[in-house]
Amino acid sequence: MKWLLYILLVLPSFSMGQKASMLFRQPELKIGEQTTFVLSMEFQDPEQKARIAWPQFDENLTEYIEILDRTVDHTKIVDSAKGIYVHQQEFTVTCFDAGIHKLKPLPVELNDSTYLTNPTELIVHTVEVDTTQTIKDIKGNYGVDYSFGEKLEDWFRKNWHWFVIVAGFIALFFIVRLMQRNKSEEKVAPPPPPIPAHITALKSLIEMKKREAWKTENKKEYYSELTYTIRRYLEQRFKIQAIEHTTREIINDLRYADISEEDKVYLRKILSEADMVKFAKMKPDSQHGEDSLEKSIDFVNKTKLEEETEEPKEENES
Repeated sequence: MKWLLYILLVLPSFSMGQKASMLFRQPELKIGEQTTFVLSMEFQDPEQKARIAWPQFDENLTEYIEILDRTVDHTKIVDSAKGIYVHQQEFTVTCFDAGIHKLKPLPVELNDSTYLTNPTELIVHTVEVDTTQTIKDIKGNYGVDYSFGEKLEDWFRKNWHWFVIVAGFIALFFIVRLMQRNKSEEKVAPPPPPIPAHITALKSLIEMKKREAWKTENKKEYYSELTYTIRRYLEQRFKIQAIEHTTREIINDLRYADISEEDKVYLRKILSEADMVKFAKMKPDSQHGEDSLEKSIDFVNKTKLEEETEEPKEENES
């Protein structure tokens, strides 16, 4: 029965020029490298009324192959005389698990028919360690001239804190004596209230926007600054350990927080992209970096704790 169903699905792929296919443009790569996964549907459509439905993916192509980005569908003409077209969708993917990752045929719908693609695979290699090199001994110390002045200077560098401690005790003694003489009681002003988390975060994000930080060539530094601001905001706003935790741990800690699923999806995306920039050397363009900054400002505004506090505003640029 399964073979009959497979034949019924595959048979249309070979009729009337209709063909579904998929491939990796770079079928072999190292851990963390990126490649393009392409879904294609070749079909005959002289009346240009074809409707194509691709298989749906979330953030992963398989359990181990992650989707970083995807393009808008595009169509090109193969044979204008016969009305044959190719409709494609492309995904930028990566993998952090070494091995051979096989993809079974995927269904592609064309009008009222279903077509199966060819199977394919992605081979991911680990980074090889050169074990032929021997361990070398540490070189011995070299003798140098060490004058008395240099010795005194080095001694002072190691013991300067003792001078500071003695000076501190002397200063403390005079301060206590002065306070004892002052009989009038001074009113101590209460400490200022802590600055709300969203005020601090928005101030940093708006400052980054003013100097157009996304245009820097050092994308790693830019995304590190952006995600540090967001992580610090999460710590102050939701009282979680965000700066030292991984993206997965942060999302798990926020599962009961008052954040919409849409905002959680964005948060996971911006933190994951920053991880890819820092550890997998991904290089997003400046427009992508600007969009990430704008969405970060929007995320803080949506999740902030409402208080009667004046918020930093963006200055209108003339």
